[in-house]
Amino acid sequence: MSEQQVTFFKSIIFMRKYVFFIMNKKTALRYCLIFLLVLNFVQIHGQFNRFGGGLTFNSTIKSSDLNIGNPGFNFRGVMEIGDKFFLIPSITFQLPKKKVYLDGEKITFFGNLDVNLTYTLATEKQLLFYALAGADLTNVYTTWDTEVPGLGNKYEILPGFAIGTGIEMIVEKDINAFAQVKYIISKYQQLIIYVGIHYYFVGRKYRTW
Repeated sequence: MSEQQVTFFKSIIFMRKYVFFIMNKKTALRYCLIFLLVLNFVQIHGQFNRFGGGLTFNSTIKSSDLNIGNPGFNFRGVMEIGDKFFLIPSITFQLPKKKVYLDGEKITFFGNLDVNLTYTLATEKQLLFYALAGADLTNVYTTWDTEVPGLGNKYEILPGFAIGTGIEMIVEKDINAFAQVKYIISKYQQLIIYVGIHYYFVGRKYRTW
């Protein structure tokens, strides 16, 4: 089995462990409950009309014990709330990062769950400029391949706050391109750059903002 296949299967195992971990943590359940309440509120006043994704690029985390891979992958949805506000829930995964020590091999899996509220600052024909703020859950899973006692697997869920700005541009009939920069204030502070596309699954009403 090749090294790429081994890394892929370890990623699948991580996702399975992550789902069960979320289901059994009271803190995560509280966040889910808050998110559902917010979502129920905005559904009354908003419209979920597009989804998309793209690549992400993270700054280096200031930790000698953690390493993250670039690029990452982001998936998101967009809900319009009136003329000025958008709600953007998203999930981001960085490529697993492997590092070899004298004591063994370590692989770090890194991801983020976000719910961001954006405010439209300005529009110019096909361009929309916005500022954003929101909640973030940083997820870090570290696995060791070693026989040294004490170097076991470790999982962390770290709440944080995100601020940033972005631009969205109308490209085709039902397709927008976006670029976004966000800074996450948490235990592992980081700057993330997003680039990607949105697709209108309900059809676009206007060709300009």
